[in-house]
Amino acid sequence: MITMGQNESIHLASPTSTAAFVSPLSNRMMISSQQHGQLQLQAVAMPEAVSSPITIVEKPIPHITNGAENSDPNPVRNRKPLEVRQTDGGMVLISIIPNGFAVVDNEKFAGKKIVATECHLQGSVMYTGYAAMLDLSSIGQVFEVKIYSEDRELLSKHYNDDTHSVDDHAPGSKSGTESKRQVYGWDGFMNHSCDANAYFPLLYRTPTEMCYQAIALRDINVGDEVTCDYALFDYQCNGHEIEVCACGSTKCRGKILGFQGLPLQTKVELLCMVEEEIKDKFLQEENVVVYQSYLPQGIGLVTSSEDGSHLVATRRFDIGQPLFINSAQLIPMEDLTSKKFVLDVDGKYILLDKEHHFIYRDEYAEMLGFDSFMDHSCSPSTEQEYITKNEYVVRAKKVILPGDKITCDYGSLENSVAKQKNLGTSSFVCKCGESNCRGALVC
Repeated sequence: MITMGQNESIHLASPTSTAAFVSPLSNRMMISSQQHGQLQLQAVAMPEAVSSPITIVEKPIPHITNGAENSDPNPVRNRKPLEVRQTDGGMVLISIIPNGFAVVDNEKFAGKKIVATECHLQGSVMYTGYAAMLDLSSIGQVFEVKIYSEDRELLSKHYNDDTHSVDDHAPGSKSGTESKRQVYGWDGFMNHSCDANAYFPLLYRTPTEMCYQAIALRDINVGDEVTCDYALFDYQCNGHEIEVCACGSTKCRGKILGFQGLPLQTKVELLCMVEEEIKDKFLQEENVVVYQSYLPQGIGLVTSSEDGSHLVATRRFDIGQPLFINSAQLIPMEDLTSKKFVLDVDGKYILLDKEHHFIYRDEYAEMLGFDSFMDHSCSPSTEQEYITKNEYVVRAKKVILPGDKITCDYGSLENSVAKQKNLGTSSFVCKCGESNCRGALVC
């Protein structure tokens, strides 16, 4: 991510945590918490036999012109995706732009932008990118970026400063007098949008480089600008704040102050895209606990802006057939008061409403997991039976077809095994539409 000058915003977001999660092929959903509630991701190490995609060359930079490529004694055709050259005068980044993209002038404000020259479908990996881990204070804040095509043709030269980089949050990146930043090449010209169309899960990290993928969040057509969300890559902007965002999105937040400055709900929604170090800071600072939950076979979670999240069947269930067995988390009342709770359902992070997503007992509260998004009905399609104090089975009370909402009766969630009643801490007007609808409900 970069911010250059008063009106220019050209900063590439650094890569984020991976978005790939695997659901168990089982009709039993297990729920567990990790240290700080965190899901730990494993970095992909480079094979020892493969040389690094980034090389640092400590020697003078030969002059290169568009018409004299071979005047470079280190032929560009042999270069890797990103090469860092340090000289007495500063630093040069030699960056190879992949096919399907172009760096062009920005018509909105002074600066550049990245546009697609090929179509990129939603969910596709658009390219693999690299950033160098450098202490710019020892190199010089102003550096030159040379962009080459995949055919090794020199396309353009630009001068930039440390806005072409972001702070590195990894352990050890800040020690003594050293303060490393993630320094980007051609994709450092990517602009911010509060409704970005790309994100960047991390593939691996070493002390000198990081590698990431660029994934399309929606279809990107030829000519579309490729954007990222700067808030994902700096917990605090530390002098790079943008007081007036110019993204023009209908979801524009007005300012770019880093991840820390986002509303709580927005932070939770974006957790799957941030680096682990940023996620850790958020969980500790906000006193958030994340519980992990997997959807069992035959069950889907549907979310819409109109009616929120609810469970649906993805296959047929006959009367009496178990849909799933689940284990509830028993939350002490003091924790419920002092902490915030987030549910990770197959990689989708959801902030839990303490009034509606917990069953309050005499001594504790039950947090059910994915099935806390089951809708109420006065004529429900399921019934719940406790096996132990916190384990229960949910069975079909009527035939449930694919696409049907899975419902339960919020007023009949007593735990007969633990002899714990549903205290009924909230009330609402029922809109289930059944002929036996009770009209109002306390649960």
